[in-house]
Amino acid sequence: MRRIFLIATSLIFALAAAGNALAAAERRIALVIGNNDYQNVTKLEKAVNDANSVARELKKIGFEVMAYNNVGQKKMNLAVNEFVQKISGGGIGIFFFAGHGLQVNNQNFLVPVDMDSPRSENDLADQAVSVLAIQDKIADAKAKFTLLVLDACRDNPLPKKAGTRSIGATRGLAPPQAPNGQVVLYSAGANQQALDKLGDNDNNPNGLFTREFLPSITQPGISATDAMRRVRSTVTQKAKSVGHDQQPALYEQTDGDFYFVAGPAPAAPSSPTTVVQTVDPKAVELAFWDSIKNSKTPDDFSDYLNKYPDGQFSALAKRRLTATSQTVTRGGDSAAAPAPEQLALSSQPRPAAETAPSIASKIEELGKMASLQVSDMRATRRDNLLRIQVEITNTSSSNQQMYYRFKWLDRDGFSVWDDEPWKPLLVYGLQKQLINVVGPTFKATDFRLILQSPNNISN
Repeated sequence: MRRIFLIATSLIFALAAAGNALAAAERRIALVIGNNDYQNVTKLEKAVNDANSVARELKKIGFEVMAYNNVGQKKMNLAVNEFVQKISGGGIGIFFFAGHGLQVNNQNFLVPVDMDSPRSENDLADQAVSVLAIQDKIADAKAKFTLLVLDACRDNPLPKKAGTRSIGATRGLAPPQAPNGQVVLYSAGANQQALDKLGDNDNNPNGLFTREFLPSITQPGISATDAMRRVRSTVTQKAKSVGHDQQPALYEQTDGDFYFVAGPAPAAPSSPTTVVQTVDPKAVELAFWDSIKNSKTPDDFSDYLNKYPDGQFSALAKRRLTATSQTVTRGGDSAAAPAPEQLALSSQPRPAAETAPSIASKIEELGKMASLQVSDMRATRRDNLLRIQVEITNTSSSNQQMYYRFKWLDRDGFSVWDDEPWKPLLVYGLQKQLINVVGPTFKATDFRLILQSPNNISN
């Protein structure tokens, strides 16, 4: 009997120890900093409100929150060190900063309230807090998952002689080096300013980014990366509604999913009635037309004319119906299926008579790439989808990090798909790397490849 009691006791202690170890590994820590009251540069209005709101929500969903307002460089560094220590060995961490942020030589810095007005780039590096240093400390701590949210792309706090947005004359924040297990979200993309309000009558105590970020972290069953994509989408749409360009930039290097709140994902609305009532009939017609306007099948245009005999595109649909019917008649029922269309691309200037685009016309570089170049690009259309292959060459002997994303367009140059998150690519010294992608929709008949690198040369 005593032996059974001892075994049972041992099992209880073992299970308790295992539970404690699991709890330690899953410990959730948040460091939230808001800086308004800058002593020597432009003060802010809503950064502290934003930080306080985020801190409250994170506490509600089980995070141990370290919250600081209007802190100097020394206290910021001490807070970061304590945060890193608490998430070390498999913890989960969120770092949220609202305030001024600047870029110098492709490195990002968060501005403490006691920073002097810098006279040179060295002044800024000495007095501010390096984002890369924070990321390196987190990577060394072997945290299970970390999310860095930098609502730090507000008005440039530096004097005009220091350049626009930063001493380095580069506006916005540079793409971060995102170590494995880290997700980084900027409140605005390159060369963009984060809005504090949507107009003179907007009395919301939080800036646009934070008011969209808050509900994303309280929904059950939504992964962190999906939640951040939703934030990016809603912020972009609301900024566009007032004629402003603000698209949060997302960088992620994670192998699994993290959930702010566990549980099933929210179900789709059970009744379609509400959705139908909010749909603009003209938008439905436009979507119908967009889906068939490049079709080679006469029945598609017949269907459109049957549904919209007096529609916006009825005259054009009749002409397309006639043209496609004649093509089918000439070709006969036994005509072979068309081979995949090869979209020729060239790296050399073409004669005016040739219509094939050059590689350069398909590339948009955010700053000139120093050692990386697109050495080849091929585009084909198969199964009515664009398939792109891009060859990136590193001309230097050292490894080079870059980020890329595609913008999917129609023949008129209008976007037909939501902007993609930035994807990282490491190109080894004097080597080549291939990017292979398939267009997300048959509406994408054209594209642009957007590139940036930490080693870009500013335009």
